Amino acid sequence: MRVFVRQPRSGFASCRLEFIPRAKKSTSFGKQTVRLLLTAMLFLSPVLVGQSIQVAKTPHLSAPAQRFQSKLDFLERNAKSNPVQRRSTQINADEVNAWFREGAYKLPQGVQKVVFHSQPDTIQANATVDFDAVKEGRQNLNPLLSIFSGVHDVEVTANASAQNGQGHLTIQAVSIDGVGVPHLALELFVNKYVTPKYPNVGLENNFQMPDRIDTATLGNDNALLTQR
Repeated sequence: MRVFVRQPRSGFASCRLEFIPRAKKSTSFGKQTVRLLLTAMLFLSPVLVGQSIQVAKTPHLSAPAQRFQSKLDFLERNAKSNPVQRRSTQINADEVNAWFREGAYKLPQGVQKVVFHSQPDTIQANATVDFDAVKEGRQNLNPLLSIFSGVHDVEVTANASAQNGQGHLTIQAVSIDGVGVPHLALELFVNKYVTPKYPNVGLENNFQMPDRIDTATLGNDNALLTQR
């Protein structure tokens, strides 16, 4: 799925997820969808990508959040069918945002809240981030990394697409409190806090789509997924 965003002059990084115990395990598509969304928040937390992701145990989900969960469940079931139903599934931003807001998925360490939007070929993520928690107390004397400290509002813009079962996501711009982050500073942040733990995660990401998803087409606050 995708979301729109304002485009500063920069790139972005990746993140990982902390999970709460006794949580319900998400679908493999849920893993990839969350990966796609959170990769668009890459430097928000040097954790994740590729680990078993779990969904928080919530007593009740609103109708939009439950619709998103039901769609994740359907995509997983359909991928196991023989033959697969060749139908499209539309995921809407209001469903995804409700799912995160209501705690169906535990956000990465340091990420306090996140909202996604999209427009054709573009994802936007707006989040409140505690960079000190993200860095887990690790300090660096490089002045270019000094901007990554304290609690700030972060906006990330990324180009995203999926064709022939291959997903592509490229971080285009990041801003902190409305100020664009220089590309060099983003690269330094990724190299220092992300790449050492997750060598396959960076400002440009290519990956195999799960659950026999062949294409993903972004629209205005929605994404259309097809399986085959």
